[in-house]
Amino acid sequence: MSLLFLFCFSRVSFYSIRLPDIQSNSSLFRFQSNQIAVCYCTKHNDGKKTMSSFATAEVCDAHASHLANGDLRALAPVFKIYGQCRAFSGPVVTLKVFEDNVLVRDHLETKGEGRVLVIDGGGSMRCALVGGNLGQLAQNNGWVGIVVNGCIRDVDEINGCDIGVRALASHPQKSNKRGIGEKNVPVHIGGTLIHDGEWLYADSDGILVSKNELSL
Repeated sequence: MSLLFLFCFSRVSFYSIRLPDIQSNSSLFRFQSNQIAVCYCTKHNDGKKTMSSFATAEVCDAHASHLANGDLRALAPVFKIYGQCRAFSGPVVTLKVFEDNVLVRDHLETKGEGRVLVIDGGGSMRCALVGGNLGQLAQNNGWVGIVVNGCIRDVDEINGCDIGVRALASHPQKSNKRGIGEKNVPVHIGGTLIHDGEWLYADSDGILVSKNELSL
């Protein structure tokens, strides 16, 4: 496995990452050898981004016993990939809403500290829970990723944000603004029960949720 030193355009820092075998449509950079560099990113509590060399396939292979006992679960492959970070990981913050994104904004206005906001929107395909403004807010406040069991909008803007986003689809209509929902509660997404404080790992292959932080 070769190494590449990568300069991230939005940060004056250098990172070393591995070059796993990833499909070419997930590339940020291309090489003559067809090897591809993709940001595998987490963030420290101070918001500074670091690289993690995990790949979800490798995580599954290395932790087969955790898959068997349910401590590690794979979400159903129903999510589309958005945002500049094709792969990300971090501790989970859960939120349960339905066609109402007031609590989503409330959370993203706080310091993310490298966490992933997991939003159970009930799978609604009738409006968007996250748009470009919230994507930028998440980036600015140090959230590493957002997973939405529902829709997003302003796709081009979100794709320009330095975070990872997963959602079922895009929808141009905004959500309601009533402020109804629950936070830090177990949510059922992608056929998997996810608890606040668990760890989420996402890349081009899919999304994993672990009871605890994992290492390879």
